[in-house]
Amino acid sequence: MEVLGTHWLRRIIARIPPLTVYEGQDTRTGTPVMVLKGAEGRPLEGPALLPFLEALEDAWVLEWPLGAVPLSHYLGVADLERLAVWVRAMAQALKDLEAQGVAYAPRAELCLVKGRRVWLAGAGLKALEGDGRQALLELAKALAGGRFEEFPLREALERGDLEALLAPQEAASEALPQEPPPEEPKKRPLPVEEEAPPEPPKALPEEPPPPSPSRPKVIRIEEKDEPPFPVVEPKNPGRRRILWLLPLLLVLLGLFLFRPRPQGQGPYAVEFRTEPPSEKAEVYLLEAPPGSRLQPGTLLLTAPGRAEVDAPGVYRLRIRVPGRDPVDYLLEVPGPPLTIRVR
Repeated sequence: MEVLGTHWLRRIIARIPPLTVYEGQDTRTGTPVMVLKGAEGRPLEGPALLPFLEALEDAWVLEWPLGAVPLSHYLGVADLERLAVWVRAMAQALKDLEAQGVAYAPRAELCLVKGRRVWLAGAGLKALEGDGRQALLELAKALAGGRFEEFPLREALERGDLEALLAPQEAASEALPQEPPPEEPKKRPLPVEEEAPPEPPKALPEEPPPPSPSRPKVIRIEEKDEPPFPVVEPKNPGRRRILWLLPLLLVLLGLFLFRPRPQGQGPYAVEFRTEPPSEKAEVYLLEAPPGSRLQPGTLLLTAPGRAEVDAPGVYRLRIRVPGRDPVDYLLEVPGPPLTIRVR
């Protein structure tokens, strides 16, 4: 493993002559870093740019956020909703760089993502100069794969309109002029005809008064003082003790069912692919996240195939392909399938 200053250079991420990009690690603190070997110029700062740590001889050292992975891991499998968030963040960064007169073309290997956050690396280097808007379009196509036609920001990307990418995605509806309410027809008074006074009712012959109702019959239902069945006192007091023990048993059963269980029971399935599929690659575990019971140094699987891990988080893996140098890799679980390209 190559050492540069106080940093280990674990693996090469990309080669863009005369620039070589490494995934590295600080030998003093163990924190991950990105090393741009062959970088010349003045590093830029911005909210969407990787923070600059130090400048070595012919190299830049940038901070690698813990748990972040290169955007190249999502080529062809990116979720469209999350891709829209990444594209808007990169569009804002490109707009800020254009305001400073910097032409920067983002590349999948030099863009780190974690959740909905995205960071760009190498802004200001001659090796990374180019048409940022066209590069953003090509990057979105590669990430969306065959679903790019469904991508909601496709038209704005094809026009290269950064303002449209940053505008809120709500269709503005034009206010239509309101028509005045229809006038209610005037009510005309209806003619009123005077009615003749009603004639007094004719006197009817007197009817005999109704007979007084007979007194209702009363049915009285009385309860007997004595119960209809004999009362038997319990002879065995042991049953009462059993009734008192039932609540205690229920409490103990509830404590057993709802006891805290150890974390990391998973499992979480992780799919490994190889390109071309005929190639074989051995995947070993170097480091596991907190809560995992997997032992470092174990062979997870021989790709292509599917492995199961017992806890979410970031796993450090070592991938061995016959006839080639081993490569270390940071894998975030849960996440999309990992494709191992053998060139």
